[in-house]
Amino acid sequence: MKDKHIGFLAMVIASLGLAVAVMLMKIIPQVTQMPPQHIAIWRFALATPPLWVYLCFQRHPRQGALTHPWRFLGLGVIFSIASFSAIFALQLLSSSVYVILIYIYPSLVVLYALLSGASVPRLFWLGLPLTLVGLFLTTFEFGAVLTIDPIGMLITLINALALAAYMLLSEKVFKALDEPIVGSTAVLTGAMLVGLSLIPFLGVSAPNNLVGWALLVSFGFFGTLMPIVAMNISLKKLGAARGSLIITLQPVLTVLMALAFLNESLTFQQWVGGGLVILSIILLQRSPDRVVKSANQSVEITCQ
Repeated sequence: MKDKHIGFLAMVIASLGLAVAVMLMKIIPQVTQMPPQHIAIWRFALATPPLWVYLCFQRHPRQGALTHPWRFLGLGVIFSIASFSAIFALQLLSSSVYVILIYIYPSLVVLYALLSGASVPRLFWLGLPLTLVGLFLTTFEFGAVLTIDPIGMLITLINALALAAYMLLSEKVFKALDEPIVGSTAVLTGAMLVGLSLIPFLGVSAPNNLVGWALLVSFGFFGTLMPIVAMNISLKKLGAARGSLIITLQPVLTVLMALAFLNESLTFQQWVGGGLVILSIILLQRSPDRVVKSANQSVEITCQ
């Protein structure tokens, strides 16, 4: 299988894992009565140790050991900023407004790629507007009162900038690493350390029943460990520009999972919006790269 196909599949898996995370963030507070910020602390504390165990039980030394571990720990700090800012933003904004605002970050990633001369899909000019329109139709209910808290908007902007920074920096550091699992372990370790350091300020609580623990462990593995590892693999294979566009599939998967597991219904508007997002991802995946070699050379179109 070509790197491009592996990267695409990995980012779809990452999108699915993040959709699972959103679903569990809705369910766990109802079952455990835990505040969302405590759940965020637990997600990294439960996601990180399995990777430590995995690396410890490897019979042979892994190739591509970390030569600059602080870079990966720093990525974990950035990802934790995105995670906690999302929680605080959602306490001030509705889910639909948050999704509309947060998904400016793929545009930021593509814009940076264009300015820096990195490769972007040739049809980005068509795919990005289609994606934004699709996300708007999928998440926003026409006729609803639109209220935007300025502080929530500011926190969401921080969230978007952190996600864009994570994807752009991850592309660089993971491309130089043979084994993404090693780097992902350091990333999750950095995120876990941030979460633990916030306990004196945010406090921490634990589930009071087995169902709550099962949901919390599932959140750590399927909603955190799996999507982060898959995202890092994809960014290594595809690059940040393509990866950030594919991950816009996550809100659509969240809506579909709510339909399947929470007995929610979809309007015609949401079906159209989800279809536009999927169509844009297909167009962008099949589009060749637009590569700017340098400021003194013309734009070349290459197929990878």
